[in-house]
Amino acid sequence: MTDRKQAEKTNNKRRPATKIILVVVILLIMSIGVRCAVDYHNKKAVEEIEEFVTEFEKNMNAITEIEDFMKQEAVNTLVEEGMMNVNFSTRATFEGKVSKSFNIKNVENNHDSIVFEIFDEEGESIYKSKKIAPGYEMNCIELNKELSKGRHECTIGIQYAVEGHVSTLFPIILIVE
Repeated sequence: MTDRKQAEKTNNKRRPATKIILVVVILLIMSIGVRCAVDYHNKKAVEEIEEFVTEFEKNMNAITEIEDFMKQEAVNTLVEEGMMNVNFSTRATFEGKVSKSFNIKNVENNHDSIVFEIFDEEGESIYKSKKIAPGYEMNCIELNKELSKGRHECTIGIQYAVEGHVSTLFPIILIVE
């Protein structure tokens, strides 16, 4: 029996070592599994980012890649945002320097106040307005200089009051009585 007891003692000594080895092997297998899962997740994240970047790059040049009718819609939208709606008399009557019939309206849906300037046939400024807010109009003006009696084919420049906007010139007939 002593041999048997001796063998059991030897087996008992091996059991803790076997247990430690088994725990180490299990931990190694788990760490490999975790590492594989992390790598897989990172690979998926990289693929998603690359897909997003590719879509973003495609969208950067979208206005040149869309169909012609959609390009026109995009241009129309930009033009509409910078558009100005103004109503004015194309013919005005004056008694000396003061108008008897004159009208210019800054339509309510405009983005800002407008200003206008009237030029005689030689291109000389004969009137420069103050700001007219959206929804307001001017019905009477006094010219800076008196014009001779008769019909004068002048021009009127109208623009937003904000600096940097282009002024558009239109014909206007001034009749001095």
